[in-house]
Amino acid sequence: MAPFDGSVASCGYLEAREGSRVSECESHALMPEASEASEGSWFAVTQSRSPQATGGRRYVSLCREVPVRAEGLFEGTTFLYVNGASEDELRGEEDVLETLSKRKSSFTLKGRFKRRVKFSDLLIGHEFNDGVLNPPNWQRKLILGFLNRFFPHLDVKLGRTASALAPVVLECKRLKVSGASGGGELNKCDVVEDTALLGDYFAEKPRSPAERLRYFRRAENLEGHWFEPGLEYTFEFYQNNLSFVDYKLRFGLLSIGIGKIVKGNPVQFLIKDAQTKDYLCYFQFWSERLLRFRQSASVKQHAAAETTEPDKPV
Repeated sequence: MAPFDGSVASCGYLEAREGSRVSECESHALMPEASEASEGSWFAVTQSRSPQATGGRRYVSLCREVPVRAEGLFEGTTFLYVNGASEDELRGEEDVLETLSKRKSSFTLKGRFKRRVKFSDLLIGHEFNDGVLNPPNWQRKLILGFLNRFFPHLDVKLGRTASALAPVVLECKRLKVSGASGGGELNKCDVVEDTALLGDYFAEKPRSPAERLRYFRRAENLEGHWFEPGLEYTFEFYQNNLSFVDYKLRFGLLSIGIGKIVKGNPVQFLIKDAQTKDYLCYFQFWSERLLRFRQSASVKQHAAAETTEPDKPV
């Protein structure tokens, strides 16, 4: 199969021009690497070195260990889980599935850094190089209010490009730091917090994730610590509000679809060095429902181009 390029066609849609309409043609049959998601739709994950490396994207499997290699920065493995897609891979692991099924998405990452990276420079989040649409005012207030309340460390930027990024050490739910011998197999979930090897405050006694969060919310503490090449780090991330399958952000009984807001572009599991702009990992989460908004945006762009095209000489 041709490399995944993020286009409508490579996601299982063929551009069939009927006026200015793009029609869907047996999307799942055209995408064997995709998995069945809820309600019979398809879902797929792609991995690349960075947002710019579109030619190097490849399909990866959920619920299996995936190698992560960033030249000169990091080497390790990750485990990706998305609620509503590929739970079959966890048959026989009922305890793991019971925990993961309570989350919308969950990622664990384990590995070693190739060079020192300051805690304040290693960021996780989402980037949208095409920007985002401005939603109705009530939706905007609700979304930003939610982010400010539950993710006060998140830096949200809106404009021609958009991003929502936070320091990894503040965003990860659990962190385990191991010595040269390593920390064993990669946990799929429920990583045991162990930060004694960070030294100082953390060496005094075992610290909880909440204590770690409070400590690193102070800028001087965040600036004063580094990820070191001689140690192995295991991170656990998860969230309970945004579905990567139907692209709805849920607040209790209320939900807001964000597929249109992000212009049909996928959310990511990305980690980057803010100083060097190197990406430690970059995964994108595609779904059939998301691509409907990408399809719509493609049609609108095509129509706008035809409208603004100058008259050709007779």
